Amino acid sequence: MFSDIKQLLKNPFLIISLLAISTIPALYTAIFLGSMWDPYNQLDEIQISVVNEDEGAELNGEPLNVGERIENELAENEEFDWQFTDSETAQHNLETGSSYAIIHIADNVSEQATTLLDDEPELISIDVTTNPGFNFVGSMMGTQGGAGVADAISTTVGETYTATLMDTLSEVASSTDDIESALFEMHQGAGELRESNEALQTGIDQAAPALGPAGAELTEGNTEITAGIQSLEENLAALEQKVAEGSAPMDEYSFTEHNAESIVSPVEVNESEITDMNNYGQSFAPFIIAVSLFVGAVAFSVIFPINRSSENYKNSLAMSVSKLIIISLQAVISTAIVASVVQFIFDFPISEPVKFYGIMILWAFSALLFVTLLVSLFGNIGKFITIILLIIQLSASAGTFPIETAGTLYQFVHPILPMSYVIAAMREAIFSFEGTLSYGDAMIYTIAITVGSVILLQLINFLKFQFSSFEGLIRKLSRIQY
Repeated sequence: MFSDIKQLLKNPFLIISLLAISTIPALYTAIFLGSMWDPYNQLDEIQISVVNEDEGAELNGEPLNVGERIENELAENEEFDWQFTDSETAQHNLETGSSYAIIHIADNVSEQATTLLDDEPELISIDVTTNPGFNFVGSMMGTQGGAGVADAISTTVGETYTATLMDTLSEVASSTDDIESALFEMHQGAGELRESNEALQTGIDQAAPALGPAGAELTEGNTEITAGIQSLEENLAALEQKVAEGSAPMDEYSFTEHNAESIVSPVEVNESEITDMNNYGQSFAPFIIAVSLFVGAVAFSVIFPINRSSENYKNSLAMSVSKLIIISLQAVISTAIVASVVQFIFDFPISEPVKFYGIMILWAFSALLFVTLLVSLFGNIGKFITIILLIIQLSASAGTFPIETAGTLYQFVHPILPMSYVIAAMREAIFSFEGTLSYGDAMIYTIAITVGSVILLQLINFLKFQFSSFEGLIRKLSRIQY
């Protein structure tokens, strides 16, 4: 039952080798995860060249230089490492990889900005050049920087135009108020004129009998004047009403600087997250840990003599138990070292640590057992199969990009692969949520693989004891010379 342990104690070099292999998952996790722990907090190290050749223009008699305003804004922006330079230097830096993008603001950008209310407006054009062949992700970040500059230009030009329109509308509203006031005063004046004319008419009526024919003519003339005054009053009243009706909609709006800013940026996005994540690495850790433990299992199969002769064991059960003891020790040691790296080096919060470390050690044991099973059955061919399985799980376990972005084949095998469940379970334990592949699903699937592997391993060992030719074939495939 302890045959492998006894053999191990007789071989110090093998002990050292297995201990070294136990550190492989931890080294893999520390190095790989450390390299991408928080990349989005390091964007200020990404250099983007800005070539500003804008010559400026005039808008409504006022100077406008969009390029200069954008350059001043970027100088205070710490999102990227903005480098203001000339075209030749920018091109050289992009080709050599010193810079990840060139943002070119042409000499006529401000001139284009002044045409937006013309009959044939020109769109403002900026050029963003990247070098995806040098680094694709870096070029995407550069494109992101270009989009930010485009947004800044849109905001700058929008604010300029909106402020001008607001000033104009404010003047129109003020002029309308002045017109209404003038019409009101004219209406009042017409009323006073009518009252004065009525008094004059009374005097004429009293003097008309004494004046004879002249008095009659005077009465007739004043009657016409009275009619004209009444017509003037009516027209002024109608005009005053129309002006009031026309200006009424403008009374409902405000034309302040705050209104201009709201029109330029009318949308406020309220973002919320159902899980708390400190950085990119925290979400990426389950994938790295799951892969590292499987890599450790593959390394174990290379160093440890899995297909020792059955002559070293009393029976098939003793052979199976002996290997399970070695596998268990290897799983515990490997997991403990990885857990130490997670806890003391990266120290990211885990909502449910018992579940997190529980699935980790179960996966370490299951991976070691499954690899041992394949090597026990196929020898070195089994090692090749484990590497193929590792590659498939790397590509289809949704450890990095959402599985929906992968091809149909990868989406098909995704729910079959054990690593898909393990990664989902670790994420659930870290962030405390239940995904499509739940923690319970992962435990059931991983335990099923473990139990199935134990049964099959015992069956293989039984066949080795019963059929020497079967064991001889496997040992030949393993090229074992002892």
